[in-house]
Amino acid sequence: MSSLRTLLILGRISNLPTVWTNVAVGWFLCGGGWTAELGWIVAGISLLYVGGMTMNDAFDAKWDQENAPDRPIPAGQISHRATWAVCLAETVAGIAILSRLTSVNELLIGGLILSIILYNILHKHWKGSVILMGLCRAFVYIAAGSAVATQTSSIEVPPILYVVAGAVVLYIAGITLAARNEHLDSPTGTSSLNRILLMLPVLFPLLGFRTVPTNPLYIGITAVGVIGAWAWIVLSRKALAEKIPRGIAFLIAGIAFYDAAILAFADWRAAFAALACFALTLGLQRVVPAT
Repeated sequence: MSSLRTLLILGRISNLPTVWTNVAVGWFLCGGGWTAELGWIVAGISLLYVGGMTMNDAFDAKWDQENAPDRPIPAGQISHRATWAVCLAETVAGIAILSRLTSVNELLIGGLILSIILYNILHKHWKGSVILMGLCRAFVYIAAGSAVATQTSSIEVPPILYVVAGAVVLYIAGITLAARNEHLDSPTGTSSLNRILLMLPVLFPLLGFRTVPTNPLYIGITAVGVIGAWAWIVLSRKALAEKIPRGIAFLIAGIAFYDAAILAFADWRAAFAALACFALTLGLQRVVPAT
């Protein structure tokens, strides 16, 4: 059981439901249905996510030794070599599932993997790497959407998906910038840039609203989404000011909430599933640290 928990901590498994909702947004906004392929995309992307997170610990082993000794490698719960082996196995399995059992565009699979690797190499050395972290999430949205339209070899997704993915890039960059203070003895507050980036999810429901008819039902859904997103961000920023890891965890969980606001305009069942993932993420974060 201790070995299993070590793997769960390495893969930041508590955040995994937010990856599932990213897949759902890309899939359903592009017209996908409840098919087996959706499940395989979720499985493949999930393996790439936990593989990338495990890779993060492998790259940061020396830094963690000095700054985060409770992480699995410096704590002696797993060796550096074994961490790399787990990372490789998870990544290869994810690639195999996506390339053999789904129609996800292969260029997007490659782009996702490249973004994961570059972020893990550069994030301790280049501040701009926060954009790479955001790109990892953006590739998930677009990759899932690319599997819906497979009549040609080109990537065919609606423009709104690029807009949503672009907003997520900036939001994730805001979270990552805030997380840089996590291990400081005297962390600084969030900058003006951070606060702007972290407010972007309020726009998500409005972006989704552009794709549907304007009637009272959807206007109501939009209002609930905007107010809900705003309220959650306010709570998350308050938690961030009090305790950075807790605030970061809340902001990550919020990704599923924002995805639900978009999914409400594509498939109401998927929207409710995303809300369940939001609650699941918060629950899992009590068991496995989000960062």
